[in-house]
Amino acid sequence: MSRVYAGKQGYQGCFKCLITIFIMIFLLTGCASSRMRSAVDKEVYKILEKKTKEITQEKISWDIDSKKDKELPDTAVPLTLKDALIIAAKNNRDYQTAKEDVYLRTLSLISRRHDFHFRYGVDGSAMWTKDENTDAENLSADLNLNLVKWLSQGTQISLNAAEEYFQNIAEDGDESFQTVVGLNILQPLFRGAGRSIAQADLIQAERDVVYQIRAFLKYQRDFSVNVADRYYTLLETKNNLENYRTNYTYLKQTRERIEMLSEAGRATPMEVDQTRQDEYRANQNWIRANNDYQRLLDEFKVFLGLSPDVDITVEEKGLERFLDKGISQIKVDPADSIKLALEKRLDLLTSRDQLEDSKRNADVALNALRTQLDLTLGVERRSLLEDKPSFDLEEPYYTAGLNWELPVNKVEERNSYVQALINLDRAKRDAENTEDSIKLGILNLCRNLEEAYQSYLIQEKSLELAQKRVEGTDLLLQAGRATARDLLEAQESYLDSKNSLSSAIVNYLVSYLEFLRDTETLEIDESGVWKGDLYEKISGEGS
Repeated sequence: MSRVYAGKQGYQGCFKCLITIFIMIFLLTGCASSRMRSAVDKEVYKILEKKTKEITQEKISWDIDSKKDKELPDTAVPLTLKDALIIAAKNNRDYQTAKEDVYLRTLSLISRRHDFHFRYGVDGSAMWTKDENTDAENLSADLNLNLVKWLSQGTQISLNAAEEYFQNIAEDGDESFQTVVGLNILQPLFRGAGRSIAQADLIQAERDVVYQIRAFLKYQRDFSVNVADRYYTLLETKNNLENYRTNYTYLKQTRERIEMLSEAGRATPMEVDQTRQDEYRANQNWIRANNDYQRLLDEFKVFLGLSPDVDITVEEKGLERFLDKGISQIKVDPADSIKLALEKRLDLLTSRDQLEDSKRNADVALNALRTQLDLTLGVERRSLLEDKPSFDLEEPYYTAGLNWELPVNKVEERNSYVQALINLDRAKRDAENTEDSIKLGILNLCRNLEEAYQSYLIQEKSLELAQKRVEGTDLLLQAGRATARDLLEAQESYLDSKNSLSSAIVNYLVSYLEFLRDTETLEIDESGVWKGDLYEKISGEGS
């Protein structure tokens, strides 16, 4: 503590000293704030890297720096499914929020860990007083250093060192200093004692980070399937748009032919009108399909995290490959799939772990109903009052004692314990329900996958028949053995079959991805793309 001189010079010296201290604190705070974010990032990412390795072998980028440049597509090249997955993982706003949730949860863990580290603090005060009756002016100040350490069993150790200053401000005012050093220990013996009780918040914070990482991994898989679903829905809509355009062109040509047949007396005016009506309807459907495609494309851009005015196109061959070469059936065994899901599903692991949390919370609530008995030990040494700081301390002063409180009138604690027991029962039911829901979900997915493939086979055969029907009806019309209405109905059925086939393919691909996701076998690399040959199998690019 700097000395403060008496009189007016003492006033000025004290004032300048305080101003200097405030300026230094401000500058130090400014320097610390400029490095604060990078230091926190380093600590958070280190924790996440370690805990992620305990959960999965997948490599995850936890960087949440929103100032980085966005992943923008090359507008001159059609967007593939892989491009969409990578861009979405880097730009999607909800995806970024999901990563930030993990980051924020880790910050809470750091705070709880800090409780059991050496905690230190430096504080002080300065006070000026004046008595108008006696014209006595006093200046007092103190500077304190505090060290606190919590042990795993609930013990709290605190070390305090203080320098106290006092001055009578007068012409020849006296000033005095005193140094105080003290060590205190508090040990709970009943309530609050024990590792599981004392570290309950830390244990929960550690597990909460694991739960948040698992939730993000599940979200990441859901997200990748969502990207693929939207991408293939967009391809399906574009394919249907082309089907509507082709249908309109065909009906326009058919109307012209029927008009020629009508002029030759081989078709009635009513047939011409019917054909013209279908032509108008086909044109309207084409316009509507184009609007639907443009709307879905703009929504897809926003979903990727891009502006809707960005000009992009999608790779049409991603669906055309399956339309040309077909798809093969993927056999799955429901029993094996359920067994695999029960072993690997992260949400089930979390549900089981949360059951353990509920048991621990019940123990903590029960502990709060015990008698409080705390042992306190202390030792303190002081210096004599001197006119300058001195560390020549007197003999130590010892204290020992017990603080106790009987567990009476603990209505709030009693209610908390009963609530913890009810939450434990709920956690048991939730764990059972999660397991049963997983079993039911896998069974339904296996059925949906089989249904999707059978639907594909049916639509494929339906399209062949519809095409033959159009060709046969056209020949009969030329021979005068069919009406224009017959041809129009055959063409409408052909259009529906083409659209239904592309829909069946997309439904099968997405159903397979959902099956992999829910059996926890959908592995994703750091860029957001599926690992192994799965991408080639789903995108068809390897065929």
